Formats: sequence, C-alpha cells, structure tokens
Amino acid sequence: MSKRVEVTATCPNCGKQYQGNLFRTVWGEHDSLRSAVMNNNINILECPHCGHKFHAPLAMLYVDAVKQFAVWWEPVYDPQIDEMTAGFSKMLGHGNYYETAPRISDWEEFKETINRYYSGELKGQSEEVTRRQKKAFSNMSAEISKKSNRSGCLSMTFLTVTATALIYTIFL
Repeated sequence: MSKRVEVTATCPNCGKQYQGNLFRTVWGEHDSLRSAVMNNNINILECPHCGHKFHAPLAMLYVDAVKQFAVWWEPVYDPQIDEMTAGFSKMLGHGNYYETAPRISDWEEFKETINRYYSGELKGQSEEVTRRQKKAFSNMSAEISKKSNRSGCLSMTFLTVTATALIYTIFL
C-alpha cells in the first residue's frame, strides 16, 4: 500500500512555509502511480503564496511487489531508511528486496533504475527467496500464536504490538 505523509514545506522561492502531502512509499504495480513517477508528477509541491512548484526532497521508496523489487529515491541522507532496512531484515530475513533496495540520490537515475528492473536488465528477488521468507514469517506467526495460547493476555498483547510494529515498519 502506498503511504503518504504530511510535511511542512518551505518554499525555495519566497521562503514561506505551508503544509503539503507527499508520498513516502509508492506501489509501482499500480499503473497510475508508476506513470506519476515516470512523468515527474509525484511529490511536487506548489507554494500557495507565490505559485512556485518544486520536487520535494523527501526520500521515497518505490516498490513493485509483483516484480519483487524496491528502489529508494534519497535526495539527502535519511537515517530512517537505515532503521527501516534493519527492520525489514529482521522481519523478512537477510537479503530481502526491501533490505537490498538501491538508494539513489539523482531523480533521473532513480527512474532509470526502476526501468532497468522492468526491462529485465536488473532482477528482482527470486520466487524461491520469497517462498522462504513467507514460510519463515508464517512459522514465526504460528510460534507466537502457540505461545499466546499458553500465556494468556500478555502474549496476545505482544502479538498485537509485534503486528503493529510490522505494519508500521512496512508502510512508514
């Protein structure tokens, strides 16, 4: 699921601040979102004071879950990406496509990299790795479920917190 965040933007033209809504994660298997990225129509802010338009420098993760790849656009270093990558590794296992997503600072290179995945020049995660990760996650869920049946409410709280953290990590 694509994720949007509200930001406070400062116009580089007039210096005034205003609120904006930007994508933090984009699911590229949706044609409209892929097109918005490729046509430079995503994360564009327009100042309500002077009308200046600019591409907001907020890091954004492009994901295609069908093709099993992800690419970061990171115009300036974002330490949250490091945290998210570590979370993906713990949750999905080492080597998952979220963890190994390239981090690219140049917008045109970011789009070229995405297109290289679609053309087959770069390969997404193999189906075998995906199957192993799904099995590991399923086993982890079953183990938590077993423990919650033995331990009562405390384990159910842990399961709820774990699921919430998992959702937060994926969609931040």
